[in-house]
Amino acid sequence: MNKYFNILVITAILLFLNTPIIAWAQLYSGYGHYNPPTIIPSGPPDIIFPVQGGASFSDDFGDPRSGGTHEGNDLMAPKMTPILAARGGQIVFAPITEPSYGYMLSISGDDGYKYNYIHINNDTPGTDDGKGGTIYAYAPGIQQGVTVTQGQHIAWVGDSGDAENTGPHLHFEIRLPDGSPIDPYPYLNIALKIYTYSITAAKAASPTINADKYLATSTTTTFCASGSLIRTPLNYSVYYCGADGRRYVFPNAQTYATWYKDFSTVKLIALEDLSNIRLGGNVTYRPGVKLVKIQTDPKVYAVEANGTLRLMLTPALAAKYYGASWAKNVEDIPDTFFTNYKVGPAITN
Repeated sequence: MNKYFNILVITAILLFLNTPIIAWAQLYSGYGHYNPPTIIPSGPPDIIFPVQGGASFSDDFGDPRSGGTHEGNDLMAPKMTPILAARGGQIVFAPITEPSYGYMLSISGDDGYKYNYIHINNDTPGTDDGKGGTIYAYAPGIQQGVTVTQGQHIAWVGDSGDAENTGPHLHFEIRLPDGSPIDPYPYLNIALKIYTYSITAAKAASPTINADKYLATSTTTTFCASGSLIRTPLNYSVYYCGADGRRYVFPNAQTYATWYKDFSTVKLIALEDLSNIRLGGNVTYRPGVKLVKIQTDPKVYAVEANGTLRLMLTPALAAKYYGASWAKNVEDIPDTFFTNYKVGPAITN
């Protein structure tokens, strides 16, 4: 009797230990939900290309898909091509049992962004049998909870899940701390040193000044609600109230006009109330609206998030993105305000 009792106890313990892992893998219903972030991004994603040797890809972010829109870019590459960590961080999801959408890794980046790698290989090498398991999906030592470094081999390209009929590729996503996806395309191009520009993507990446400056919700004051505009009765300087509880000033009317059509939403507050709100800095041009230059330099720049300037190397490139009359869309940034901007990679394509 003791013999059978011991067997039952051991069986119960094994079931107890295995149940959380299996249940968690089965109940994980999507890849857009994460634990609260511990790092707030201080700038745009700075990544290496996640497929060793490069891949064929296009800007398919937002394309229609069954059940919604495409929330990443598909990087087409041969099966078993090594997948690399685009950014270092901790692996927060690495299912042992293959989900319906295929094997996947989710990394909480050390820069505050979330990086997802989906359709990882599920086949035995040289076959399409779907029986490869985690040994041919993830690189040795890769599992949930492990910390990886940028460029580390983490998995292999495959066609698992609903990629079986589309050819092997890596579905690559970048998400903000709140889980919302952003277009990886410009950052993948930068990683490959292909510096393109998209007016539509630049605008979409900065729908508000909060988003443009990567301001996270922190605190707000009675007179400075996040996203509102304020000024005092005796001063025409307008301030934007950031999500960090600070006020950001528009340095001139030209900068303001790239964000707002008029002043109808500006709220008047007392000077003493304004003085109690900490100054955060200056607002920069909204990306994708104007080309800019500084008064003492003929170089023309496009604008991207957080005051990043992208040099238009030739007039032909400026015409490619802003049309034949691009010169009429150029505005001067006073030299005193140029320190509010930083110069990023020049546009080369």
